[in-house]
Amino acid sequence: MLRHVKFANLPVTDQARALAFWRDRLGLAVAADEPDGDLRWIELELPGARTKIVFVRRPDETPSEQPDLILICDDVDESFAELKGRGVTFTQAPTAAPWRPGERYALFRDSEGNLVMLGSS
Repeated sequence: MLRHVKFANLPVTDQARALAFWRDRLGLAVAADEPDGDLRWIELELPGARTKIVFVRRPDETPSEQPDLILICDDVDESFAELKGRGVTFTQAPTAAPWRPGERYALFRDSEGNLVMLGSS
């Protein structure tokens, strides 16, 4: 019956700044960028993924202390090094996940203060 998630919302204050961060530093592709009232409808996608990320207006200036987005990668340490080289500032270097043996994770905040986790599974 259910097939996949079409998009996940990511709260932002400045769409242009967020777009530059996610496109230029993380390498996501712009799937849609259209006028939508006083905002733009921006969809970003990872190559080969069906789920897209959509920017929504942040309701206040306080970013969450829990991850707003979890990205899975083949190798957390390798992705950490690559993204750090692109200027992404991490708040947690790659480390073993206490919740699952063999899993690793790292944390960073995007241009809008969202906490994002890189995970290995």
